[in-house]
Amino acid sequence: MCFRPTSAAKPIECPNCKKKIPVVGGVKQKKCPHCGTELTNEKA
Repeated sequence: MCFRPTSAAKPIECPNCKKKIPVVGGVKQKKCPHCGTELTNEKA
């Protein structure tokens, strides 16, 4: 059996460029690394 770790989260989608930003170690990015859009209001 394969279990997903409890700390795994869905990636955030940038509202501007629509690229997926992974949540690593439970830490969410504050800005999109691709276009620089603020991601503070985005839900995972």
